[in-house]
This record gives sequence, structure tokens and C-alpha cells, in this order.
Amino acid sequence: MVFQILNKLKWNGRLGECIVTMIHRGAPGDVKEISGGDITAIKKSYFSYQINGRETSIPLHRVTEIKAGGETAWKRNIRKE
Repeated sequence: MVFQILNKLKWNGRLGECIVTMIHRGAPGDVKEISGGDITAIKKSYFSYQINGRETSIPLHRVTEIKAGGETAWKRNIRKE
């Protein structure tokens, strides 16, 4: 589902206005947000982004939320035990 949402935003010209929240080990709280404008590639199982000349690939299963235009476009359903 994440692949489809990001791809749709890309082809609608709205990728640059989205915010992607993901699990990122080492970041404060192990959570990181990036602008969709930093995304350089979207593949079936991962996406790549570039910040300050450094390219990073993130598996799509680490994405927890995608916001576009200030609204939630997708959010991972987290099970509570």
C-alpha cells in the first residue's frame, strides 16, 4: 500500500508536499520524518532519499505514516496487545 500511495503522489506532482514518517534506528525515539521532496526513487520494497548529498534507502515496511497537504494519506494500523 505504501508503494501505491507514494507512487500516486509522485505522478500527481504532490510528492514534494508530503511528509513521510518512518522507523529510523538511531534517530530520537527511533522515528524520523522526511519531506517527500527528498525522495529520489520509489521501488516495490523500498524508497531512497537524499539529504545533504547522502543517499539512504528505507524498506517500505518501516514507513508508519504519510501526510499529504496536511492530511493523513496513509497510516500504519498498529495492533495493541
